Amino acid sequence: MLKTRLLLPLSFATLLLAGCTTTHYIQIEPTASIKKEQLQNDRAIQVTTNTQLGNHIGAIKTGLNERADIFTTNDVKESVNKSIINGLTQLGFTPDQGVYPPAELNVVITKMSYTTKAKNLKTTATLDFQLAATVKAKGQTYKANFGSQKVEEYGTLPYQSTVQEDMNDLASKTVSRLLSDQNIITLLKE
Repeated sequence: MLKTRLLLPLSFATLLLAGCTTTHYIQIEPTASIKKEQLQNDRAIQVTTNTQLGNHIGAIKTGLNERADIFTTNDVKESVNKSIINGLTQLGFTPDQGVYPPAELNVVITKMSYTTKAKNLKTTATLDFQLAATVKAKGQTYKANFGSQKVEEYGTLPYQSTVQEDMNDLASKTVSRLLSDQNIITLLKE
């Protein structure tokens, strides 16, 4: 009986120290949060989005020796592009209509990462999402960088849905910042 009582906690402790490894598959689908306006464009607006980043955005390592690699499962540049076009439409622009050659809004996803540091049993996660934008319109060129960062703390491995929600929130804030830049708005409107 005494051996059984000692063996059970020891087995649990060994299992706890062994940790677990998993993979989180998430979709990045930002939604711009901007107020509707009645802006108009004279020129068509061509939006392009690119990235050199792969679909592995990071890994979680907790103080309990849990680990999860994080991968995106969708085409992030396509979803960012769609979000920007939807945001422009909310502002009142009609990107697919107007005089040619079009005004150009080129966006590059420069950073999309989820990194962690564990100290004792507390894990600190740093999430980053950054965009670089170049607008060419009215004979002018304007360049700007937009980024968002979030720091989270936890003790155990977060759920896949939590990681996806946090990364989408960050991407949405970054796209919203881009669409709120008055220099970009001025170059795109008539």
